[in-house]
Amino acid sequence: MATGGTSSSSEEGFLSRMALNDNKAGMEGLNRDKINKIIMESSKGSRFYENELKKEQQVNQRIERMMLQKAHITEQQLSKAQAQVEKMTSDLERGRDLSRVIVHVDMDAFYAAVETRDCPDLMDKPMAVGSMSMLSTSNYHARKFGVRAAMPGFIAKKLCPNLVIVPTNFDKYRAVSAEVREVFADYDPHFLPMSLDEAYLDISDHLEQRRGWPEALRTHRLRLHTNNTGTTWSISLPLSLYPSSSPCLQDAAGGEVEVFGTCAEEAVREMRFRIEQKTSLTASAGIAPNMMLAKVCSDKNKPNGQYKLSSNRQAVIDFIQDLPVRKVSGIGKVTEKMLGALGITSCSHLGQEMALLALLFSETSWHHFLHISMGLGSTHIERDGERKSMSTERTFGEMSALKEQFSLCRELCQDLAQDLQKEALKGKTVTLKLKNVNFEVKTRAWTLPCAVATTEELFAVAKDLLKTEIDNVSPQPLRLRLMGVRVSSFASADDKKPLQKSIVGFLHKKQTNSSSTSQISHKPVKEHLPKPPGLTQPSACPSLNTNTSAETHISMSALTASDKMTHEPTAHASTSSCCSTEPESGTDSLTCPVCFREVNTTELTVFNRHIDQCLSGVTMGQNNHTDTELERGPSVCEEEEEEDEKTGGKREEGAMEKGRELLSRCMLDSVGLQLDSSAGDHTESTTGPALTCPVCQETQDTNDLTLFNLHVDLCLNQEVLHELGGLAPVDRTTHTAPPAAHKGLCFRDVLFTE
Repeated sequence: MATGGTSSSSEEGFLSRMALNDNKAGMEGLNRDKINKIIMESSKGSRFYENELKKEQQVNQRIERMMLQKAHITEQQLSKAQAQVEKMTSDLERGRDLSRVIVHVDMDAFYAAVETRDCPDLMDKPMAVGSMSMLSTSNYHARKFGVRAAMPGFIAKKLCPNLVIVPTNFDKYRAVSAEVREVFADYDPHFLPMSLDEAYLDISDHLEQRRGWPEALRTHRLRLHTNNTGTTWSISLPLSLYPSSSPCLQDAAGGEVEVFGTCAEEAVREMRFRIEQKTSLTASAGIAPNMMLAKVCSDKNKPNGQYKLSSNRQAVIDFIQDLPVRKVSGIGKVTEKMLGALGITSCSHLGQEMALLALLFSETSWHHFLHISMGLGSTHIERDGERKSMSTERTFGEMSALKEQFSLCRELCQDLAQDLQKEALKGKTVTLKLKNVNFEVKTRAWTLPCAVATTEELFAVAKDLLKTEIDNVSPQPLRLRLMGVRVSSFASADDKKPLQKSIVGFLHKKQTNSSSTSQISHKPVKEHLPKPPGLTQPSACPSLNTNTSAETHISMSALTASDKMTHEPTAHASTSSCCSTEPESGTDSLTCPVCFREVNTTELTVFNRHIDQCLSGVTMGQNNHTDTELERGPSVCEEEEEEDEKTGGKREEGAMEKGRELLSRCMLDSVGLQLDSSAGDHTESTTGPALTCPVCQETQDTNDLTLFNLHVDLCLNQEVLHELGGLAPVDRTTHTAPPAAHKGLCFRDVLFTE
């Protein structure tokens, strides 16, 4: 097969991409050549044409690479792949499940039918819903001209000059969809909606119950409908649009009541009848042993019909043999063309060439092909499964004004926030999707340290992502035709639990029990170490607060929460992930905020050294000076604590003030001891890259890792120390690491300067 080697073949290949896809109900027997010629003539010179041409060239290049790869495949490779395919086929066959009754229900030309119901003047006219840029759907009159969904409106107008294009009204469609879903819930409370107009149902349990129902429960009365103009009718749409064999319409027209049977076909016919009576709209359905087959079956007798595939293996294999691959959900025009280059057009061809497909396609793809060739699909409908993301987007005419773009961005965030609130979801990753006037799609995402869900939180991220893209094309304007916002990485139940205490909480004694301590002590230190964030891209994070990073905002919230808990011990524990727990006074260990291990000491000097060792990557076994420090006897801190215990209970406020002072002295002694001990053991390196503090983002004038680690420690702890000591905060931007010659004195001056 030619893959674009000549201009003529390239033109033919491009035509195949833009050619009419008539694999849709109501488009049988059309003059494809005439329609394709009109599509080509209407598209040439447009941005849509240029974008489709570029995509076609990319597909042709993929096919060329695939054919080159095929030419180098050996018989040995094919034999090995065939053995793998046969083994997997055998395993899948053993797991084939034919016990469930799955139904796929698809409303007929849903958007167009709703508009026609509310405006009967459109009944006999070709009409579509959408805009000149893109159509969402078309009625069956318009489909006879080749007009279909996902077609630009300007091309549809060329195919059908009398086409009436009605703007979308999603509020109306959502209201009607809610009525349809009420009917679905009577047959399967856990049905899976795929969109506003289609859903999957497992009616196996309903059929078991239905067999015992009396006739009265299976009898429904025919109701008359009245539209907004006052017109009353019994059947919403003319019979001429539908097959004369449609049992629902014929039987309903013959009397005032309708009695339905107990089998699967009768249950689905009853469902469709009730939908029509409730909404004046018709639906089509497919009944099969799995979801993949039910989807295909629902298209067999459209519109307003249904098709049932028997639940036995041979019937499934016979049904799938001559089915075009494009009819199967998940195979689009790109995959169809790539398979066509290998001579594969039907599902039976998939099975015959499966070994070759296993060598040319990804594992996920050829596994999907194998399932299709065997007529296998999911038999378990998971409505309440783990949701990956939630999004909203909007297509429009060209938009280049900044004010309009930011306004639309806020509207999308507001709509998405409402959807998140309904589902009680929060996510950490916010993604902005943009499509420019050249049909180029770009996505920009940012992952936050905490889950967000409100309009302001979403817009704070989305607007920064939008501004970044605007700056990228500056001084040219950003010309858009689509914008969308998505939230993913939803917070699970585990994410809502406190993962790490505040720094203040770690400086207090922690209540522990022997069992938890034993469990932690046997785990490797690396299992407790969090993955470090990127330190080289401080500007990559969009600002959630003016002049304050997200991390700083959370850190300060943690300190505030901890301080409140210190002064209000009877208050309820905060549900924030940054809250700390009030410890009891009888414990003799502290928890390291780096490795999360218990340190059996109450000396802050020893505890700080342990933290420094964790930050420096030094194991506890390599530092014998810790044990030596434990044998030196009571430190200044311990002596002061003993004195404080003697006078404790007299004045709570005075004790707390003294505690702050002691903590500051302990930390100061710790810094001095570490600096003094490092003076004779480390030499300053004059080579190597400059070190940048990950906290204050300042480049340090030293290559000594010991001094650098101390600087980081001070940056991490100075807000806590100043809070506890009642000192004014230090401006980090005005201080950098000291030269090596200044050693500890400069550090003390920086830390405790008011």
